[in-house]
Formats: sequence, structure tokens, C-alpha cells
Amino acid sequence: MTRETRISMCSIADDTDLRSLEIQIGPQKFRTPTTAVITNNFYKDTSFPKDLLDLHEMFLRFDEDSLIKLDQDTGYSVDKNKKLDHSVNKTHSCPKFCLLEFKNNTKNSVESRYPTHQEIDILTNFAYSHSDITPIPSVPKMVRNLHKDNIDDFLTYLNICCETIEVRNKKCILGYIPTTAPLFTRKIVNLYLDKGINAYYIDFDGTMVTSHLDMLNSLKRELAKRGYDENNFLHYVNVTYGKSINDTKVLSARDLLAFGHGLDSLGGIHTSQRRPPEYYEMLKTKKDINRNTNRLLNIDNYGYYIYDTLGNKFETLYPENALINKDLLNTPVKTRLTKLIKIVNLQQQCLEADKLGQIINETPDESLNYFESKRNVLDNDIKLLSKRSAE
Repeated sequence: MTRETRISMCSIADDTDLRSLEIQIGPQKFRTPTTAVITNNFYKDTSFPKDLLDLHEMFLRFDEDSLIKLDQDTGYSVDKNKKLDHSVNKTHSCPKFCLLEFKNNTKNSVESRYPTHQEIDILTNFAYSHSDITPIPSVPKMVRNLHKDNIDDFLTYLNICCETIEVRNKKCILGYIPTTAPLFTRKIVNLYLDKGINAYYIDFDGTMVTSHLDMLNSLKRELAKRGYDENNFLHYVNVTYGKSINDTKVLSARDLLAFGHGLDSLGGIHTSQRRPPEYYEMLKTKKDINRNTNRLLNIDNYGYYIYDTLGNKFETLYPENALINKDLLNTPVKTRLTKLIKIVNLQQQCLEADKLGQIINETPDESLNYFESKRNVLDNDIKLLSKRSAE
């Protein structure tokens, strides 16, 4: 049985589910809420503030062919290891984990499937080698339609992953929870708790947190029934703040509001295309996708703004404390501009997570008022966050 992740309760808000925990991963501790740092968009000279480096998330996707290469091709394996090592060097060796996704190679497999025992062994070995807490690999294609006739197959997959890791394990395990029906969520979390696993990453698979509030409540209720009410860590990935491909100039920062629903750590967006390539080609003829998804986050008002529509508002909306000098954004290279904006947004997400932690500790009865003060937060989202009695 794996060791439980060490969690100390620090404080919890009175009017929302916003909370602050002290987590130990490996030899180091950090406090939530936090945002995991992802270095994919970093340049060689990017120096991310050390005080914002609580957690480092890495991500790789493998199919059946690339797993064979990872296991049998020394050059390929060394290259993957070097890339992750370089990523770690950019984060001053803060606590880290490597999320892996198994994706079918459609050239060889028509139908989606779970990885074989051998493929699971390769995946978990690689994740273990690059993590301070070992994540269960994700299988998004297999969990998008979980139902009563196939949930046992998924539970069997989770069991095999855990057993494979436990063959030689000196670390805690980070459980994988897909967004699914409440009944299946309870089955999944009970499987983990029976094994002593109390830290999880929830894969929202490109959807909003508010689309799954019944699932989250079911998860928390089951944790409470088992005596793990606050003795749990919830990292979340692939959460969206809305349809960024649309022409709407500003979208509410709903990814940050997820902290108010009791989630502890914000991760990255790694979802792959869910529709045929021809669909996205068609979409490009109707919308300027690159333009619409290039959005700048302003944490003062919780808005994600289409960057090239800011105009005269740029000076007031661009963060004064931004890691990237605003003059550097005057680049004709679109890919560079996109990367720079993502670095700025990541820094702002980290700063906002720290601010929310400060609110919990200093004014735990005013977290809802804080979210309400953000101009782009919608009234309905405030109602969903509130723990106040109906007035």
C-alpha cells in the first residue's frame, strides 16, 4: 500500500469552498491554493520568480509506437529524459510530477483501447522516474463514455497501474480521476482510498468546472464519509474558462474560480483534438482561431482579453508587475507573441493563487466578496460559489 500524501489543514473560507492546505511532496512542502508551473513556453533566458515555484507539472503523450521506442530505442529514450531534465532545471527543482497520456495510434488500432500490461509498465516506470509523486497515466478516449457496463474495465486499469507502481515504490501516488457520473466517481475514489491514495488530479478534458459540480460534490462527500474531509489534495488539469475560439472579446476567468469550489492546484491544458482534422480545417474558414485564443489574463478584473483587440486599453490592462516587459510584445513573430503572453498569464495565475491564500488566512469570511469584486465574474458563477444561506 502506498503512503498517504502528507497534508496539514491550514484554513478554509467561511463563505466558499476556497481552502489552504500544506502539502508535502517528496522532501518539500508548499501551500495551496497554487498554480503549477509548466515550462513548455519558456525561452532559455526565462527566469520565473522562485517564490512562485510551488509545483512543476510536465506532460507527455505516448501511443503504442512511441512506447516501443521509449522502451527499446536508446536514443529516443535519452532524448525524452533530457528534455524533462532541462524542464526541471528551469524550476529550481521544486516538487514535480510528469503526467502521461496514452493515445491510440490510429494507423494500427481502429478502436480505442486501454494500454496493455507491458505498456502500463513502460508508462508508469517513466512517470515514476520523473516525478516526486507518481501520477496514474490518463486514458481520455476510454473514459469519455463511462457507464455501468464498462466502469469495471476502468477500475481494473487503475488497479493494474497501482500494482505496477508498487513493485518498487518509494513515493506517493497521484490518482487519476476523469470527469464522469457521481456513482463512478465514488467507485474510483474508494478504490484509491482503499490503497491509501489521497492525492488526485482531476482531468476536466476541456470543459468548465461548473459543468461537473455534482461530480465534485459527490467526490467530497465520499472523502468525508471515509474520514478524508480535508485530508486530500485536488489538482485539476484541462479546465477551460469558455470557448476561447469564439469572437467574444473578453471571457471570465472561470479557471481561477475553480479554487473557490475547493480545488487546490491549477494545472495546464493538454487536451488533444477530439474531432476529425477536417472539422478544425472547416472551423478555420469561419473563425480566426489563432487570434481569438491569444488572450491576455487580467487578474484585477478576472478577464481573458483577445490580445489584438485591446487597442488603447492595453496600457491599463497589461499587468504592471508582468514578468515580460510590454515592449517585447511588439514582435511580428506570432508564435513568439503567443509564448510571451502565456508566460505572463502563468505568472498572473500564480500571483492570484497566492492572493487567494492570503484572503483565506486573513479574511476567511470575505472570499465571496473578493470574487464578486471582479468585474468579469458572472452573477450565476457567484451563486454557484456561495455557501451562504439563500436570502
